[in-house]
Amino acid sequence: MAGFRGTDEQLDREIAAIEGIARVRVRRVAAELHELDRDLRELKRERARRRAQVAETTGAPSEVGETA
Repeated sequence: MAGFRGTDEQLDREIAAIEGIARVRVRRVAAELHELDRDLRELKRERARRRAQVAETTGAPSEVGETA
């Protein structure tokens, strides 16, 4: 970034504006990460549920008793 050619007051206002923009962006990203984390937890729960179902169905034939 090139040197700032404005007054000290303009420089202070520019710094404050950029800090405000940064805070807004950080809050947005934090909210998006929270949402993604929630979605990921839901998907992992669904995967665990499906794996449990598969384990139940594959375990069922041995309970019935197979003839060899």
